[in-house]
Amino acid sequence: MNRMLALAAVLAVGCSGVKDDRQGCARSADCPAGETCASTPDGAVCWPDAQPPAVSGVAVTCGPPCLRDGTLRVEATVADDREVGEVAVALDLDPSRAVPMARAGGRWVAQVPLEGYAFPAFERAVVATVTARDGARNASIPVDAPAQTVTRLRWAQAADSGATVALSSPAVDAGTVILGGSNGKVYRFDASGLPVGEPVQLTGGAAGTPAVTGTDTWVGTQGGSLYMIDANGQATSASCSPGEPLAGPPTVTGDWVVVASQAALLLVTNETGFCDQTSVFGPVSVPTAASGGFVFAASSGTLLKYSLPSNGVLRTEWGTVGTPVPPVVGDAVSGPMAIDDADAIWTVAQNGNLNRTTMDAATATVGTVALGSSGPIVLSDGSVVVGSGAGMLQRFSTAAAPPWTESEPLNGVPAVPLALAGERPALLVPTSTGRLYAVNAGDGKIAWSVKLSATGQALQPANVHGTPGAATSTAYVAGADGKLYAVIVDGQLDRAAPWPKAFHDPRNTGNAGALP
Repeated sequence: MNRMLALAAVLAVGCSGVKDDRQGCARSADCPAGETCASTPDGAVCWPDAQPPAVSGVAVTCGPPCLRDGTLRVEATVADDREVGEVAVALDLDPSRAVPMARAGGRWVAQVPLEGYAFPAFERAVVATVTARDGARNASIPVDAPAQTVTRLRWAQAADSGATVALSSPAVDAGTVILGGSNGKVYRFDASGLPVGEPVQLTGGAAGTPAVTGTDTWVGTQGGSLYMIDANGQATSASCSPGEPLAGPPTVTGDWVVVASQAALLLVTNETGFCDQTSVFGPVSVPTAASGGFVFAASSGTLLKYSLPSNGVLRTEWGTVGTPVPPVVGDAVSGPMAIDDADAIWTVAQNGNLNRTTMDAATATVGTVALGSSGPIVLSDGSVVVGSGAGMLQRFSTAAAPPWTESEPLNGVPAVPLALAGERPALLVPTSTGRLYAVNAGDGKIAWSVKLSATGQALQPANVHGTPGAATSTAYVAGADGKLYAVIVDGQLDRAAPWPKAFHDPRNTGNAGALP
């Protein structure tokens, strides 16, 4: 009688065939593949199940826009004549990686963070595929969702709605992006691209690249005026502005701000209004400060070294009695310099010489680059990368041979690159034709690229901001087309690199003693 009841129960649930030795079970996972756990009056037993589940109604939502660091929400309907076992989604970014989906009412849902996937593109369509298995481990036919376009462009913002304003390389302070404009205004934006306060109008021509110290922003103009802008947007002009263009961003070292002038002057100032001028041989390029507080500047192809005592008056360290003669580092140096972990100064001269000068004034030419090349950066392995005027990155080393010496060709002349550390270390490179490249640090090959400036106008060196430890961060790139671009990049600024970007750190302090 019991066997008849068992048979009736099996038939009631659509099973066929009877075995006296049917395996008992508590759940389908206890049964062999191809069998499910069926309930009978005599208890639960394993029973053949050859019918796979069916997936339908697969949908994906993200954004808009769907960002490289965003999350895909994947939904699907799954039906089975017995029991749905598991449902998973895989992205074509990594088809071998299945993300479990969970039942939510009548649907199955998964949240899939994109930043956990390699994304070797600036923008591309991503396809999510849902597959289900029933209790007997029968797999459904995989079903694709409509493709979702994913982009690295977080936003693009015109600095001024009234006119096209050429923009400087930005400084970034606690997520606020600060830029100078060719109209003499200083612009500030938050991480979402919204303006922070009104633009600050300066007198004295175009505003240059800013540097940030504490709550204050320092910026020079083409007219030779130096300004300090406080957190409320109030600008104060330094009393001893020289009246000729100020080169590059100010360098911040300790409480002092050092500025180079085309008037053959180095200015030292601070928040109290102190100001001192030091005369040099000729026009001065962007100064830098070593970790010991020494200040270096290049003037007429000669490298100068100063100490900066507590009274704020620069003291010459090379060229006085008992000190080394200031070394000649080329016909002229106009681009930013870099400092390695031994406090040696790297310069690129206009004649193409890449020189390394030690603290005792010994200078060696490490290599030669094309005319019009950008300034150098120093990577974590001690090698140095320069944006070559020939349209590529070049990599040099004074120790072991670098992993590559020339990158793949780029479109345009590269600006000073920026070093990113992470699972896939890269160099971020804006160019003179409005393009942005990510170049693999390991082999010099292009990971992805994009033409940011629709009009093909030059981009300035990039800056970056992100949460420490996060898989991605946001790079900020601006240029002659008047727009600021926020681009999601993989990794963070490389803190292990002695000099990872044009002006050393996100605040553009130009100080090797500051944390990147």
